[in-house]
Amino acid sequence: MCYFCYRWQIQSQNQKLNFQFLPDCSLIRKWTANCSISITLEKNVSMKVTTDRRVRYTKMVLRESMLDLLKNKSLNQISITELCKAADVNRNTFYKHYNTTYEIIREMEDEIFNALMDSIKNMDNVNDIILASCRTLERDKKMSVIIFSETDSSSLLSKALSSFRKTDLTLQNNGDAAIQQSLLEKVYLFGEQGTIALMKDWVLGGFKEPAESIAAIISYLIQSINGSVANFKSKSL
Repeated sequence: MCYFCYRWQIQSQNQKLNFQFLPDCSLIRKWTANCSISITLEKNVSMKVTTDRRVRYTKMVLRESMLDLLKNKSLNQISITELCKAADVNRNTFYKHYNTTYEIIREMEDEIFNALMDSIKNMDNVNDIILASCRTLERDKKMSVIIFSETDSSSLLSKALSSFRKTDLTLQNNGDAAIQQSLLEKVYLFGEQGTIALMKDWVLGGFKEPAESIAAIISYLIQSINGSVANFKSKSL
């Protein structure tokens, strides 16, 4: 019988456990082993939480500093050194998360795109899709301005607005053989690019109208095109 079985005390943070005259040490060994595993897991979880917080903080200050610098400079004029100085982040830390300053903008752009797609994923009505798109842009005004002024906004919005082709209000044949597919493709492109142009003008104009108003205008124009194409005859092609 182990010496520690006669009288053994284990002190933890919140309790004291006494083991006296145990038949063997198996219980003690099992308990201490479990404690060791638990402590290790707690340390790992704590370290992960701390690391995640640091990553979020680093990305946050880099983003905020980037947006501040973009008020006076274009994206291609902002160097990594300048950004790190403004964010009070060293270059090594920057390179742990990004390779270029463009990647910061791309990451923010992707977040807006994902938020937009989440908001329209269950929609099958073009008016609802347009309104959700405008509200998403209005919700993050700073980033929306960056998207339209510093990046290829048409690429991002085209991916989202391609949903037009799957809705019940898209420019469809409606059984009229005179309306050819080649015309429809041109109309799709016209409606899509026209929508993006109006959104860009709205965003860069300072969001003067609420999202609901600009969405209503775009929806009206799309429906007007629908009606016009329905009357288009094959002899006009």
